[in-house]
Amino acid sequence: MSKRSIPNVDWANQLESVIRQFVKEKLELIMREEMKNFLEIEQAGTPNMRNGYYQRNLDTQYGRIEGLLVPRDRNGEFQTQLFAPYQRHTGWLEEAIIRMYQSGMSTREIGKFIERILGSTYSPATISRITDVVKEDIEKWHARPLHQRYSVLYLDGLYVKLRRDTVKKEVIYVVLGVNEEGYREILDFFVGGQESAYVWGQVHFIV
Repeated sequence: MSKRSIPNVDWANQLESVIRQFVKEKLELIMREEMKNFLEIEQAGTPNMRNGYYQRNLDTQYGRIEGLLVPRDRNGEFQTQLFAPYQRHTGWLEEAIIRMYQSGMSTREIGKFIERILGSTYSPATISRITDVVKEDIEKWHARPLHQRYSVLYLDGLYVKLRRDTVKKEVIYVVLGVNEEGYREILDFFVGGQESAYVWGQVHFIV
């Protein structure tokens, strides 16, 4: 069943919604590990501990992420390096998250992304620990079991501005599945180049 057989469905908005949720989950994963290392390594020996979360909104290329859970510590000393305290709009952050979770990235490449995201605030050992956690999550994501049947498969490309040596638009190829219970999930995606039938022909996924 293709997207054209389903009437009155705004697939573009649904696709962006699913991607926002995906990015939100991965940002929260990195921040939780930031806090863990902040307390266990960076702040070793100090009387400090976790103190729940606070929520904030963050505007991205895919729309607003609402209710992003940011961890906080009892002493109020922790500050995530993913964004500034009063920053409300990301630049390349969500693209970095997407690229980390695409297939074919080595541990070294993932480490470079983590280092770029977190900057020089943390020690190399802390960066390495956060990289290990993200790498494990990436491996689990790619190895996760999929449903045996999907009622709808939606294939599309979203153009976003990516920062390399210059800023230019590239496409994120996304395969979105809707299972028989109506649950939407990203089955696979990758980044690069301009959208074309040839490139779509190189997309392989199992359902």
